[in-house]
Amino acid sequence: MDSERCPLCGKPNQCSVAAGRSDEPCWCFDAQIDPAALQRLTPEQRDQACLCPACAGALDAIERRERD
Repeated sequence: MDSERCPLCGKPNQCSVAAGRSDEPCWCFDAQIDPAALQRLTPEQRDQACLCPACAGALDAIERRERD
């Protein structure tokens, strides 16, 4: 599984950690992830890659981070 892609939709997940930018926190650190999105993951997909903001239901979190 590509850790830089969302396991639900396959689009870039915008994870700074997976991209090797360990000096900046991932957008998901400040986001509230929709529990329904997590339930859509298979057991094999869990804890392998971040969801993208759209699938996570957390677009507002990444928009706030981009403004800061």
